Amino acid sequence: MKAGNMKPQDKKCVHCAVFGDGMVGKTSISESYAQKSFSEGYEATVFENYAVPLSVAGEEFIISMFDTAGQKDYESLRSFTYKESEVLLLCFSTCDRETLASINDVWMPELKRHTKQSKQKRPVILVGTQIDLRVGNEDSEVSADEGVQLAKDIGADCYVECSARSREGLKEVFEHVVFSALKYRKKKSNILKQIFSR
Repeated sequence: MKAGNMKPQDKKCVHCAVFGDGMVGKTSISESYAQKSFSEGYEATVFENYAVPLSVAGEEFIISMFDTAGQKDYESLRSFTYKESEVLLLCFSTCDRETLASINDVWMPELKRHTKQSKQKRPVILVGTQIDLRVGNEDSEVSADEGVQLAKDIGADCYVECSARSREGLKEVFEHVVFSALKYRKKKSNILKQIFSR
């Protein structure tokens, strides 16, 4: 289901963007959860928007997911999604250490470039994908402990692991998106109150 029918003014709508290297499974996360299907084929994404319905603590939310291209050439296109999103998902593959290194080398510097004008820091969730492909090769794979440590190092709200194929951990990813968005809104509201009460 695409997000074209959503009303942006709806408070139950949460805006989220997904970033990370190509082929780490960013599109698969969105499609697997929203459409309850997994596609084995790889097709590079330039820009997609998905509506992901989710029930959290008895309340219904729609997560508007901006799925972005992982190639460096598309940074100007991604810049829009940094401004429009309440929560940023940074993804790497738990089976590929190079994609983990890209979080610090590529994605955090880009994120800082495009959010430095914000009065309030947007929440970041670090997501380790493709856990179903782990085979125990320590040289090329990333452990959960390493993911937790990196999340602390970059100041992320949390670290979550998932598999689009088996759907393990997917609901937790989107629940954390909602929790982080609600915390962000509360802080934003407090900042505005402080500004206007002066």
